[in-house]
Amino acid sequence: MSTYTGQAPSGSVELDPRIIPFFEKFYADSDNPDAHDDYVDSMTKDGTLIMGSKRATGQGELMTLRKGLWSGPVKTRKHHLHRIYPFTSQDVMLHGNVDYELHNGKSVTVDWAAHAQFVESEDKKLRMRFYQVYLDSAPVAQAASS
Repeated sequence: MSTYTGQAPSGSVELDPRIIPFFEKFYADSDNPDAHDDYVDSMTKDGTLIMGSKRATGQGELMTLRKGLWSGPVKTRKHHLHRIYPFTSQDVMLHGNVDYELHNGKSVTVDWAAHAQFVESEDKKLRMRFYQVYLDSAPVAQAASS
């Protein structure tokens, strides 16, 4: 099983069946330092992405933020998606962790949560119109500086 495949709890809200495969591709793209276009294409043209204090709206800002994620201390990242909690069929919370390998040779694992809202775009693809990640960046900063 892919580390990008999250498990949705059984319950009364039926998850859009396209969401699990969407996240499999999204996190594979997120972990690929060369997949900038595919990463940005996962969002709507006016989509908003928030990671901590970083915020981007629209594909130009999303591309700048995405490239910036690979210009710092992180050499590689590997996401693990554990659970998907649907509010509605296209509005979900996620929980997982991410393994970072830093340029200085140190490794760090950080837990994260995220909120994603989806829409079907004009070309009939499922895309996120909103994606917010909650994680503590202090462990990466500490490992990078020591």
